[in-house]
Amino acid sequence: MTPRAIMLAVVVQLSLATIAYAENGPEITGKWVKVGADAEDCACGDCIDIRLEGKLEPFCVESNQIYLNVRYQFDKRQGKVYVFFDSVLEVGTGGAALPWDKYDKQEPLAELDVSNVRRGRMLMKWFGFKRKDNPQERYVFGSDYSGIYRRPGAE
Repeated sequence: MTPRAIMLAVVVQLSLATIAYAENGPEITGKWVKVGADAEDCACGDCIDIRLEGKLEPFCVESNQIYLNVRYQFDKRQGKVYVFFDSVLEVGTGGAALPWDKYDKQEPLAELDVSNVRRGRMLMKWFGFKRKDNPQERYVFGSDYSGIYRRPGAE
């Protein structure tokens, strides 16, 4: 292949990917259930409810201990949705002892790969909480969220 033909092929592929992701926005929003979890029960760590409008969403990190407000941010270029910690909604005894003011709100808690969203699936990688005063230190509570999610009703 000539360099010009290769460049044209890359431009076409990128254009198609951009069109596909632009159309994916509405398909990403809504309820997603971890593979193997009960869609009706949706225990902490089993379900996520994605809203891309920049609104805060309640998010259970640890059942009966840590409930947060998070925001979802869609990066069309990367084909990823990032989950960011915004504020504490409610905490139990264990959660109250954590240094919430020291966690970096600019670093994502998790990343969702939405490249298979048309097939009703996405993959979540959980990074955890990163401290502003010690960037090498991460708290990974909530790691139960790592895994594959499906749209309820998708096979």
